[in-house]
Amino acid sequence: MTDIFSWQHINYTIPLGGGKHKELLEDVSGYVAPGKLTALMGLTGAGKTTLLNVLAQRTLVGVVTGDRFVNGHAPPRDFQAQTGYCQQADTHVPTLTVRESLLFSARLRQPKSVPDSEKEAYVEKCLEMCGLTAFQDAVVGSLNTEYRKRTTIAVELAAKACILRLILILPTSGLDSQTAWAIMAFVRSLADNGLSILCTIHQPSAVLFQLFDRLLLLQPGGQTVYFGDIGQNSSTLLNYFERNGAAKCRADENPAEYMLTAIGPAANAKTHTDWHVMWEHSPEAATVQDELDKIHAEGRSRPPVAAAQHKEFATPWVYQTKLLFQRDCLAHWRNPTYLLSKIVLNIAAGLFIGFTFFKSKDSLQGTQNKLFAIFMSTIVTVALAHQLQIPFIDMRDVYEVRERPSRMYSWTALITSQILAELPWNVLGSTLFFLCWFWTVGFASDRAGFTYFMYCVVNPMYYTTIGQAIAAMSSTAEIAALLFSFFFSFVIAFNGVLQPFRALGWWRWMYRVSTYTYVVEAIYGQAIGHQPIRCGPVEYVQVDPPTNMTCYEYMQPFINVAGGYITNPNATAACDFCPYSTTDAFMGQNFNIYYDHHWRNLGLLFVYIGFNVGALFVLTYIFRIKFFNPFAWIGWLRRRLARLSVFHRHEQKSS
Repeated sequence: MTDIFSWQHINYTIPLGGGKHKELLEDVSGYVAPGKLTALMGLTGAGKTTLLNVLAQRTLVGVVTGDRFVNGHAPPRDFQAQTGYCQQADTHVPTLTVRESLLFSARLRQPKSVPDSEKEAYVEKCLEMCGLTAFQDAVVGSLNTEYRKRTTIAVELAAKACILRLILILPTSGLDSQTAWAIMAFVRSLADNGLSILCTIHQPSAVLFQLFDRLLLLQPGGQTVYFGDIGQNSSTLLNYFERNGAAKCRADENPAEYMLTAIGPAANAKTHTDWHVMWEHSPEAATVQDELDKIHAEGRSRPPVAAAQHKEFATPWVYQTKLLFQRDCLAHWRNPTYLLSKIVLNIAAGLFIGFTFFKSKDSLQGTQNKLFAIFMSTIVTVALAHQLQIPFIDMRDVYEVRERPSRMYSWTALITSQILAELPWNVLGSTLFFLCWFWTVGFASDRAGFTYFMYCVVNPMYYTTIGQAIAAMSSTAEIAALLFSFFFSFVIAFNGVLQPFRALGWWRWMYRVSTYTYVVEAIYGQAIGHQPIRCGPVEYVQVDPPTNMTCYEYMQPFINVAGGYITNPNATAACDFCPYSTTDAFMGQNFNIYYDHHWRNLGLLFVYIGFNVGALFVLTYIFRIKFFNPFAWIGWLRRRLARLSVFHRHEQKSS
């Protein structure tokens, strides 16, 4: 690889509000050559990570000025995809093996035209190059820090980036000296194989520092202090600082610490040296500019680097969704804690509710018990929705931190795969609940089909999509759980069971909006509708008819209007009257539930599910893709109102 990435006069400014701005980078120039390992160093707040983000086109706010070139030409439109970027945090799906992680990166970041066999062969080469062959079948979450860092680098190598192979942010941060040496020796070997590597490093040892070929040194404010060769035993670097007034570096002193001390605030206060100004007027800066001009002139004599992909992503959307679905299914399968918690919750809840209302009779109390058995089954979905929000947010974090900036796949493919991968397990869990619950409560077997479809297929589709939709606008699983509990409390409270329809008053609109109004009516109405009611001994109302009248003669006009039945029609005293003769009358009069509405309610639930799916995509776009910040809108509204107030006072004063 002979492509040279360079940059000239890079400035980066971010707004602070109130018309103020802060400059994080000021007139930074340099280049990264193939086969060279370039260190990016500086004091805290010098803008090291900021510069890497700017160079890799990963900034989200602020204004960037200056030029970035590949062989003297503007970078191709897929520059992000052709750049390997290793962040300080080793963000991976912990349940995938090392080899699966590399294959996933290769298949999505290399063009679809490349055969899978060729991608797999390249992955094997990356595993060997990174010393991961012996660990290729280990899940990433089980690796120690060194091999997790190697995996991070290998994942970027598997993408086969064509321009800047690796940008590393603090690859030795938090490591012990032996592990840090192993990582940097490995990075050094990659550079020796012809890769272009730009790497930030914080206070390396003298031995580690000698592994680098070149250095870009920044001082606070993002200003260049030095850019050039380090030299044997740091001789070139030390000569520059000593020649320009820095104290002589002792033989036992670490050159990396020496130069940071030399440009530090305390040293500058004593010598009044502005090392940035010193650099701008130095012959070394002029030499760097000449080198950049030569690189650009030579590069412009050749055609520019063509984009490897002419669309936003290297692979089609359907292919992305397929691979993401496979990854999500593997992640679920290899997370037994998550699956067992889902299964155990359904089984335990099914048995608990089933035996609480064990073999409910067809009496008034038994009919109401069946209603509450159905209502309590809907409450279980709250805990199930909380469970699924955690893997949803974890997978989204991996996408936002590492995979989205690399343009691996579309966010819509991620959301689609998340829905599809979650549904089978929720259907399985609901099926286990149904088997433990339906016949235990005492529902009729000839009503099981529709009830199973409603509770085990349609209901999981609903709570899966609404749980993920609320998670889409939440930054953490804890916030998602709080929001879901808050919103779902209205769905649970106003579905007509705890507060019957006729007692709701002003809140009847919430009864109409609540999804579980239609879930409960569909399941309960169909499960027990069109069935007789036989009152228990304590449920009869005893009525004494007038003299010379039988119970039938006295009660029949009332029964014709209000319903019910009497057990002793020929008696002339103590008539045993049951207020309801059918479950339809009991459901309709008390809970506004009707058997004939179950197909209508099924259709309405699909409308709700469609709304949830649409909301999931829209909320993801607003809160995670466009980074909607409600506090920013509140601030804008306050400033707008303040301006209107000032304008109004000015108008009053003028009049």
